[in-house]
Amino acid sequence: MVVKSAHDTHSTGTGKGTLFLWPDHWQVLGQLMPNRAHRHISASLLVGLDQPFRLQVDGQWRRTRAAVVAPDVPQALDPGSAAMWIAQLDPDSPLWRALVPLVADDRSADIVLSKEMQLPAGEAGCAEMKDYLSGLVKRVGHPPVALDDRVARVCESLRRDLPDKLDVSALAAGVGLSSSRLSHLFRQQTGVPLRRFLLHLKMNRALTFWEPGKPVSHVAAEAGFYDQPHLVRTAREMFDALPSEIIAKGWLRVCRCPSA
Repeated sequence: MVVKSAHDTHSTGTGKGTLFLWPDHWQVLGQLMPNRAHRHISASLLVGLDQPFRLQVDGQWRRTRAAVVAPDVPQALDPGSAAMWIAQLDPDSPLWRALVPLVADDRSADIVLSKEMQLPAGEAGCAEMKDYLSGLVKRVGHPPVALDDRVARVCESLRRDLPDKLDVSALAAGVGLSSSRLSHLFRQQTGVPLRRFLLHLKMNRALTFWEPGKPVSHVAAEAGFYDQPHLVRTAREMFDALPSEIIAKGWLRVCRCPSA
């Protein structure tokens, strides 16, 4: 994903958008270039701030002003000239859990934007962007769908320890389940397999470590990937781009936001 500023829509890739990073989600504000089909492990909330855009889900294109896509679902974006606001919500995030009823079994759904909704405009910081997102989810969402307590504990464990390798047996024993039962329950509750959830957490860590000029191999090691090619393959699958292509070339200004 390549981002230009929402206020510089006619530039040729030299403008700047903003990437806001939190522990359980991230947001992008700006004008995006088209991307090919990819699979975020997080859920996607996409809003055209000034006009509709084209969204592909499971190979089918549609035109929409705002939409939500469930975790681990193939999607592609053609924003045209629309200024975009996109939030990527972790599968265990309360924000996504409040949007789950909108999607049901359809894997994605359009959202109707009302005049009362406050959307990002101009310069915004972490606190403002978090408020914008919370306000939108509160207006269009439902009471959050609770995660099974055992799945929630596994998510907390993986976030806390971020292991190099996934030990399903140990995780399952810690919550009183068999390995097969935990794997099935986790996929059923979150929409993603355990191993892909751990990859997602590692990629989030890679984004927080990425700095202009920093070798990809160093970032891969710090984030817990096997090696540089492993990180590259994962980034291509999740984003259709490498963070180095997004951040290091200056297409995005990065704001690392506090969890509170």
